Amino acid sequence: MTFSRFLNRLLSTICIFSFASCAYMSQVGPQKGSFDAQSADYRVIEIKSRADIPSQTRRYGSGDIPSPVRGSSYSDKVRSRDVLHFVITDLNPQSLFATKGEPYNIGPMEVPEDGRVSIPYVGELQVISQTLSEISADLNEKLKPLSTTARASVSRSGRISRTANVIGEVKDPGPVVLEKSGITSLDLLAASGGPTEAEHLFKYTLRRDGKDYVFDYQGFRKSAFPVEEGDLLSVTTDISNRFYVMGAINKPTTVPFPVPAPTLADALGAATGFDERRSDPSGVFVFRKGNPDEVFTLNLNEPGSM
Repeated sequence: MTFSRFLNRLLSTICIFSFASCAYMSQVGPQKGSFDAQSADYRVIEIKSRADIPSQTRRYGSGDIPSPVRGSSYSDKVRSRDVLHFVITDLNPQSLFATKGEPYNIGPMEVPEDGRVSIPYVGELQVISQTLSEISADLNEKLKPLSTTARASVSRSGRISRTANVIGEVKDPGPVVLEKSGITSLDLLAASGGPTEAEHLFKYTLRRDGKDYVFDYQGFRKSAFPVEEGDLLSVTTDISNRFYVMGAINKPTTVPFPVPAPTLADALGAATGFDERRSDPSGVFVFRKGNPDEVFTLNLNEPGSM
């Protein structure tokens, strides 16, 4: 097999698994001399000093903030399926609401979808999107033609919690109750216990109203946005934050980035280093998929290569 065919096969493997790069130690596989000639399929770059080190191609901070759909998920205002309890007191024994010194209780009653609740002798009240004090004031106003001494109050004894959900590779997946105003995407992630591993190894997808908004770890951290009822946050492995190490090393393997932007030293350290019996540190190759594909050759006996 020619080296060109070997390289094409290797790069295809990287492409299939979406790995960012591949560090390859010589002795098992091609030797450094195999890279002397340039090819239309790849570009060879020899790293002799820090000036030759390629710039980082990965840039973190991506992700568009989702557009508001439902607005704030928490409000003190009454909404459908809230449970209300009305109390009318009247010391006038001739009053319609006289109960021998005891309060006249109405409810508890669940607010229907149309927001209309019925009060005996008074009629209907529209309570949706009203605060409890506004409902009390409205009821007291409607009591005046019936009794000048009647006083009403209203309380909420229950409500259906509004939630958002977190799924995927977090420590405590499931629904998160939006029990206060101002809950952000970072609060939502924190309520789930956070990612199971280092945050940079994951991508964060927020689904709202059928549309997905995808963030890398830095974009998600820097772009905190208000959470709405029904939001779904999915935390999944970002497979582009992996590289494959093979050849004369102690443990050929797929390695997660140990840090967001690892150096070659970080990569070799994460792969448990060279196999001293077989390796040749003067011949290290790093394959990077691109247009064209690139092969970096390094002599790790020279400190500048690291």
